[in-house]
Amino acid sequence: MRILLVGEYSNLHNSLKTGLQSLGHEVTLMSTGDAFKKYPADVLLRAKRIEGFAPLNWYRKALFQFTGFDIANAEIGYRAMDFLFDQKSFDVIQLINEYPLKSPYFMERRVIERLRALTEKLVILACGDDYIYLNNIDKLPHHPALQHPEIRFPYSEKYLTAAHKKYHEYVFSKKDAVISTDLDYNPAYEGKPEYLGMIPNPVCLEKLEFKPNTNLKPIIIFHGINQTNYYKKGNDLFESALAEIEKKYGNRIEVRTVRNLPYTEYLKAYDDAHIVLDQAYALDQGYNALEAMARGKVAFTGAGKAFCKRYALAKNEVAIHTVPDVSQIVSDLQDLIEKPQRILELGRNARNFIEKHHNAQEIAARYIAVWEKIKPKSKKGA
Repeated sequence: MRILLVGEYSNLHNSLKTGLQSLGHEVTLMSTGDAFKKYPADVLLRAKRIEGFAPLNWYRKALFQFTGFDIANAEIGYRAMDFLFDQKSFDVIQLINEYPLKSPYFMERRVIERLRALTEKLVILACGDDYIYLNNIDKLPHHPALQHPEIRFPYSEKYLTAAHKKYHEYVFSKKDAVISTDLDYNPAYEGKPEYLGMIPNPVCLEKLEFKPNTNLKPIIIFHGINQTNYYKKGNDLFESALAEIEKKYGNRIEVRTVRNLPYTEYLKAYDDAHIVLDQAYALDQGYNALEAMARGKVAFTGAGKAFCKRYALAKNEVAIHTVPDVSQIVSDLQDLIEKPQRILELGRNARNFIEKHHNAQEIAARYIAVWEKIKPKSKKGA
């Protein structure tokens, strides 16, 4: 198959690309790199002209301050169109999200229209915030917007505006199918037209060495923060819990906190860590947690009843299920610190779980099987 993957927020599409290529498929990944994270792409869409010319960049910042409109995003849309203009058709085109490039809506519609013309199978991943997910958060046991009504989440709120609803309806009229990537998004899409179910996130095991840190003196606790998602991921809760843990255990532990690191630097920053604090509102693991688990780390992340039932696991068998409760986070950290061999046991369990359920090549094969079942729009109802 000739496949185009559009957008990248977490390394999911890069990992899927590796799995697909190992099966002999031709894959191109087009994305913006997702700001400071700097994920790689075959076609990296950057606003080179605006960001590289000081007067234009000054005007861009001033315009954004007064209007909220970023002309750099418009350039990204134009660069996407420039790449797509002379492309031949793809067997499948998959979007990382309903709004994959974050260009202005008029540009994103043009991109979607061109993508639709280039394939008979246009697929959207339910992965991260989108219109349907955010209108169904009441189906989740925890969500930061429900837990903290006093806090604004402007990035998420954009998906609930009238302008985005109009765009959402447009892009969904063009799609052939939707696939969710984990248990957090599945409840919002169950029963929806053309929803093909959940396929777990792919993880490239060969790129993530299982290297358990058996030196438990001190126990290293890693806390990576994306400042934009500080409250959304529960970083405030983790910081409160860590303050208590540091006070109690002193030099028996080392707390390592980093902020807004590019992806490759982020991986290096927790290379020798034992515990990785991921998020506090999830049903399933975030992508950072999955990669940490593959490396033999203990992840504090989503791993509750629904997760354990799906994978036939005992509570906290492969990761520590984390909810928005500081006292519970403190208790779970204390349990590991007081029983350090449990850290190594959990790390081995985590790696085995990723090998069994998230191997990139096997996940890629599942995507191929699902894509092959999709009837092109021109043939539906025939």
